[in-house]
Amino acid sequence: MLNPIFGVKRTYTHLVRYRHIMAVLIKYGFEEIAGIFARRLKIGIGSKGLPSAQKRTLATRTLAQRVRLAMEELGPTFIKLGQLLSTRPDLLSDEYVQEFEHLQDQVTPEQYETIRQQIAGQLGAFPEDIFESFDPVPIAAASIAQVHRARTKDGDEVVVKIRRLNIVKTLQTEMEILEDIAGLVKSRMHSPKTFDPVRMVREFSEAVTKEVDLANERRNQQRFIQNFEDDTTVHVPRIFEAYCSEGVLTMEYIDGIKPNHIQRLESAGLDPKIIARRGADFVLKQIFDYGFFHCDPHPGNFLVIGDNVLAPLDFGQVGRLTQQDRMLLQYFVLSIVDGDASKIVTALERAQMLDDDTDITEFSRDVEDILATYYNLPLKDIPFGQVIRHIFDVIRRHQVEAPRDFTLMLKCLMTIESFATDLDKDFQIIESLKPYAHKFSLEDIRPENLFRQIRKATRSAGELAARFPEDAGAIIQKFRRGKFKIHVQHEHLEELEQTLDNSSNRIAFAVIIAALLIGSSLLVPQAGDVLGLVSLQTLGVLGYVTAMAMGLWLVVSIIRSRRF
Repeated sequence: MLNPIFGVKRTYTHLVRYRHIMAVLIKYGFEEIAGIFARRLKIGIGSKGLPSAQKRTLATRTLAQRVRLAMEELGPTFIKLGQLLSTRPDLLSDEYVQEFEHLQDQVTPEQYETIRQQIAGQLGAFPEDIFESFDPVPIAAASIAQVHRARTKDGDEVVVKIRRLNIVKTLQTEMEILEDIAGLVKSRMHSPKTFDPVRMVREFSEAVTKEVDLANERRNQQRFIQNFEDDTTVHVPRIFEAYCSEGVLTMEYIDGIKPNHIQRLESAGLDPKIIARRGADFVLKQIFDYGFFHCDPHPGNFLVIGDNVLAPLDFGQVGRLTQQDRMLLQYFVLSIVDGDASKIVTALERAQMLDDDTDITEFSRDVEDILATYYNLPLKDIPFGQVIRHIFDVIRRHQVEAPRDFTLMLKCLMTIESFATDLDKDFQIIESLKPYAHKFSLEDIRPENLFRQIRKATRSAGELAARFPEDAGAIIQKFRRGKFKIHVQHEHLEELEQTLDNSSNRIAFAVIIAALLIGSSLLVPQAGDVLGLVSLQTLGVLGYVTAMAMGLWLVVSIIRSRRF
C-alpha cells in the first residue's frame, strides 16, 4: 500500500535511498529540486556546487537527456518508470518520449546459488532435481527476473524465467519513495491538469506489481495462445504448467532470429517484407478482434522461425480495450484517411474527453491543420506514426485526457509501424489499418449486433422505468423535508432570473409527472369506480397517458432550448 502524499517513511533504508536520489539529482543539474526535497526531509546536502567541468558537460545536454541519465543512474525502478512514461505521448513531448525509449533494463545477473534457492522455494525442489539439465549461466537478466535454458526430464527444451530475490520488497520501498517525490512535484510545481504525478506513480506501481507476478504473465500468455492457436503465421511459446509458480515461469524454448537482424533473416531464407506485414497483422488482430494486446511489440520481444512465423515473447504488460476505445481508433483512422477532423472531435466528445474548458473551435482547427498536410495523399504516403505524434501534441496542448489503454494502443501501433518499416521501407501501416477499421464499423450494423444493442437499450429503459417511481418518491420526500437542493452555476447574472424561472417550471412539471406516475401505479391494480362513471383502472391509464404527454413536451422543450 502506497503512502499518502509525502507521508515520508524515515527508516534507515529510506533515508539512505533519499540521500542517493538527491546526490544524483545534483549531479545532473537539478540542485533546486534536490534542495526542496532536502528541506522537506530535513536532510542536509551540503553547499558545495558542481565542478566547472561537470557544469560544462551538462550544458551540452538537453533537459530530456539529463533526466534520462539520472533515471539510469537511479536504477531499475526509475528506469522502468521512464519506460512507462515513454508509452505516454499524451503526457510528455516527443523529445522526452524518444529519450526515455533509450532506457535499457540490463542489470548484473544474480549468483547461480541464489537462483537455485529461488527455484527450490518456488517449486519445492532444486533445479537439478526437477530438470534433466539446467544452464547456470543466464541468457538474459533484467531488474525483475532473469532467464535460463533448461531441459525437462521428458526431453523438452525450455527457458525458465526466475524472479529475483527480494524484488517485491525492494519495489515496495522504491514505490513509496517515488510517491513521496511525486507528491512533492505535485505540491510545488505547476503542471497541466492531465499530468498528475501521483496518479502516474500509482499506475506505474500497479503495472510493476502485475509484471513482478509471473503467474499473471502466465495467464496473459495462455490467452495469447488461445487467441492465435489457429493462426499459422504466429507461434506463441507453450507453457509448461508443472514448472510454474508466482515466481517461476517455464515455457518452450524458441530457436529463432531477432527481426532486426535482417542479414541473418535473409541468409536463413526468410522474407523481411512478409515478416513486416505479419507483425502488423499480429498487432491489429489483437486490437480489433480481441481488444487485448501486447503493450510493447518492439523487435526485442519477437523471434522469427521457419516459414516467416513470428514468435512473440514477454507478456508481462498487456492492454485491454473497451468497445469505445476501438471505436475511437476507428474514427482516428478514418479521419486521417478522409482528412476529416470532425470525426476525431465527434469521437472525443462522445467519449466525454472534451470538458467545458476545452475550446472546441481551436481544438478542431489544430486537428484540421494536421490533417490538411496529408490530405489527398495516397495511403502509402501518409506517415501514420508522425500524424499520431502531431495529434498527441494537440491533445496535450489542449489538456485532453485520453484513456490510458487507448494511448498505449496508439503507442503500440507507432511501435509496430517502426518495426515493420525497418524491415520493409515501402510498408505503410495505415493501408493495413483501414480494412480493420471498416470491418469494425460493419460489425456494428450486423443484425445480431443491432439486436443486441436494442436489447441492451430496452433493458436499460426497463430498469429506468422500474426505478422511476422509487426515485420520484425520494424526490418528493426531499421536498417534504425541505432538503431538496438545486445547485446553479451561472456566468451571466442578467439571465439568472429567467434561468431559475425555467428551471423551477421544469422541476414542477417533473414533480407533477412523477406524482401522476405514482398515483396511476396505485390506481391501476384497484377494482371499483368513481361515482359510477369511470373505473379506477381507466383513471390510472389516463394518468399514464397524461404523464407521457407532459414528459414528451418537457423533453421537447429541453431539446429545443439546447440546454441539457
